[in-house]
Amino acid sequence: MKWVTAILPLGLIVGNVQAAPTAGLDLFKLKVVSSVNDVDGRYLSSNASTLGLYDGDDVSPIRVYQTSSKKAGCSQLHTYPVGIVDHAIALVGSGGLMTLTDMVNPSGAQPADGLVTEWDSFRISDSKLTNDGKGNWVVFPTVKSGWSVKWTDGSAFMTTDYMPVEIVMEPAGEGRYNAE
Repeated sequence: MKWVTAILPLGLIVGNVQAAPTAGLDLFKLKVVSSVNDVDGRYLSSNASTLGLYDGDDVSPIRVYQTSSKKAGCSQLHTYPVGIVDHAIALVGSGGLMTLTDMVNPSGAQPADGLVTEWDSFRISDSKLTNDGKGNWVVFPTVKSGWSVKWTDGSAFMTTDYMPVEIVMEPAGEGRYNAE
């Protein structure tokens, strides 16, 4: 019985940390802008850890909040809700083509051999989201009626089934989080 009284307060603390609201936090959804109707105006969601445009009843747009980066003029975009383990969106890849990903514990993560990981190099100008380097956003069709989002610097070999897009940060309209 002693262990119950020792563990119970810890559980209450952990539960409160995970559910604690963050005052004054501006939340955003990431909207795709394109000349193609199939993708224009749709919001990015997550399929496992890959961000893209997915169909289904259980799909909901990801929400992010912006924090500053150590890189001058850049930002980090963390996913919401805030939990015990930090999640941020990141670009992961190699050879000039990087996939937009939901990354767990980005500050402590080590990239796999041959892969580059960038999670603190996003730029936002006039609500448009870009990466710090030269390039642009593209979407590729997925196997199950969706689109994966990638960043290319123009040097990668790519199949011809991609479409260039822009990503816009749109206020999520989440009441108290955007009202302050």
